[in-house]
Amino acid sequence: MQIQTFSIVVGTKACNARCPFCVSSMTGFGELPKRGAIELVHFAKACQLARLAGTTTVLMTGKGEPTLYPEEISEYLRLLVRSQFPFIELQTNALDIGWLARDGRAKHAKSLERHTLAGWRQSGLNTVAISVVGIDPELNRPVYHDDYPDLATTIKFLHEIGFTVRLCVMMQQGSVDTPEALQRVIDFCRINLVEQLTVRPIRKPDHSEDRDVSTYVVERGITHDQELVIRTWVERQGRRLLSLMHGAIVYDVGGQNVCLSDCLTNDSSNGDIRTLIFYSDGRLTYDWQYEGAVLLGGVPMALREADRRNREEI
Repeated sequence: MQIQTFSIVVGTKACNARCPFCVSSMTGFGELPKRGAIELVHFAKACQLARLAGTTTVLMTGKGEPTLYPEEISEYLRLLVRSQFPFIELQTNALDIGWLARDGRAKHAKSLERHTLAGWRQSGLNTVAISVVGIDPELNRPVYHDDYPDLATTIKFLHEIGFTVRLCVMMQQGSVDTPEALQRVIDFCRINLVEQLTVRPIRKPDHSEDRDVSTYVVERGITHDQELVIRTWVERQGRRLLSLMHGAIVYDVGGQNVCLSDCLTNDSSNGDIRTLIFYSDGRLTYDWQYEGAVLLGGVPMALREADRRNREEI
């Protein structure tokens, strides 16, 4: 068995964006524990399993927006030092990072400052993956926030701190839905020195817990034919570099790293796991959609808090 990515769920369902295609809303928030001490015994086991299964990448993500919880991110980075995973990444809408770059302060995560980000890099965080629907503020503003910060400024700010930047484009009708639109994104990435570009269509899971979001995805998602046209164009324009687990393929398109991927955990026919998912209460799963995909159950908060007090007394 191989595991491609070790995902750590940071924070709660709180989010400063309003994505109408929110995957978290569709897959549900039932597994999210209340905030409390991180279950360290299960976390150590999760790290051990990931290493034994050949995992090279840790992704800090969230059912909400992870940058709203800077202290939790810092704590996970401290815990990850001993495991020595080569790649540690943060998935974010980058709104607060963008406001920090523009205004000198974040709007929602008040403790998120430039030195916080610099400290994360020094603690091993190397890549910041920014979720967008396109490169134009007219596209991102109605999806994420009325005061959407300039994307190029956000990228430059992260580069100045020393991060690798990945742009993660959620393809939908009216944004990136044609090869021409994708070419504009690629050109933007080249101009702004974005190291990695991932494009994926918005999708709904097999069983959605939010009818409104699912309806939006059905109505605004790109068609199979549109997706095929884009894939064919990338194949013709680019050169295959790497085939990742569950069908994701990395290309070089005119010197730009481009990955065609999917936003949901797909079944693997050979028993490999796309992502190992850790929740702060110690629950360990391997699929965002199905509650039955569990390896370790969560530990009650009272026990976790008692364990933390005992460690502090030693």
